[in-house]
Amino acid sequence: MGKHGDIVASLFFFFIGIGAVVGAFSLEIGTPREPQPGFLPFLGGSILTALSGLLFLRGWRGQSTGFQTLGEYWRPALTVFGLIICVLIFDSLGYIIAVTSVCLIVLYVLNVGKWWLIVLTSFIVAAGSYLLFDRLLKVPLPSGILGSIF
Repeated sequence: MGKHGDIVASLFFFFIGIGAVVGAFSLEIGTPREPQPGFLPFLGGSILTALSGLLFLRGWRGQSTGFQTLGEYWRPALTVFGLIICVLIFDSLGYIIAVTSVCLIVLYVLNVGKWWLIVLTSFIVAAGSYLLFDRLLKVPLPSGILGSIF
């Protein structure tokens, strides 16, 4: 028997995947041409279950690559903090400000480069996705305090 950490992790993710698949069956799954609300949870749960099975087999056979550290802990912590802030300000300040904020944080964490490039890219992503989803696809998104501009 091989790596215990991989075996335990694979079993954890296996049960999460099975839970997603079972939960998807409580919704309608539909077909790939006409997906229903349960289609993506079913697909994601199936993929997670299959990948965790592969991890289990690699861990059982001792073919694992071993323990890998996350590196700098502040990067994932800052990303999670940014996502929490995005959720908190989403309705009150609006989609564009919330998404711009989270893009700023993620691009900073990824060390994209110059600050002006991070700001410009974040705003273009937020405004472009707002125009695409809200205006073209008619998905209602909160405009927030920028409602008069957009």
